[in-house]
Amino acid sequence: MDFSKLETLEKQDDIKAAIQRGVVFGGEIWQMNDLGERDVFPIILGQYDEIHNLIHLKTGSLTMVSANNPIFIRLRYRTILFKLELLEFKVFGDHLICTLPTDVKALAMRTTERYVLPFDLDMSLSIKRFARSMKESTPGLEVRMIDVSEHGIGVLISGMNKDFLRPYDHFWIKAIDQRSLGRDIFGTVLYVDPKGAMSKRRDVRVGLSLSAPLSTETFTRLKNKCRIILSA
Repeated sequence: MDFSKLETLEKQDDIKAAIQRGVVFGGEIWQMNDLGERDVFPIILGQYDEIHNLIHLKTGSLTMVSANNPIFIRLRYRTILFKLELLEFKVFGDHLICTLPTDVKALAMRTTERYVLPFDLDMSLSIKRFARSMKESTPGLEVRMIDVSEHGIGVLISGMNKDFLRPYDHFWIKAIDQRSLGRDIFGTVLYVDPKGAMSKRRDVRVGLSLSAPLSTETFTRLKNKCRIILSA
């Protein structure tokens, strides 16, 4: 992740709104240990307590957290990033509690509208992920499109393929609704919703960020199919 793209959230209301939405998408906690190495703890469950103004984060284990070093938290949603000093958090086994931070960085909100595609149209996206290692072979996959903006696409991936895309993976989009594009579009996985969007099938919602905008023809065609428009 290029942290130079992050901006400082100046207003407390903006911080609260970003974290309230962001904790549900998970992320990670990290801390430098006494050997100068970084220990990383994935966040598997998050909640914001608005009444007491507290953030609750649950991980696989926080038993290695030192009382002598600060903690850094990165949430997948908008790549929210903030630091907690020693007196700003408490650890109870695999549970961490902290107050709302005042110094927070995050990706800027979208400035364009997002168009929700009707689910019954079953529109697909043909995607080819970059290999994560030299030994890995990555076939393409057809995923269901659920919304689109000029520089981003929301998709659903079936539960059996939920590990096909992970946060910060890179990919090429080869076709939209089985129509070949004039050029492949490069992109990055912005977030993966671990809860699943469909309770029975355990489909997983994934947000894709595109390095270049969709062509005017393609974007207009998709917009004309939508029934709901969401703000940034």
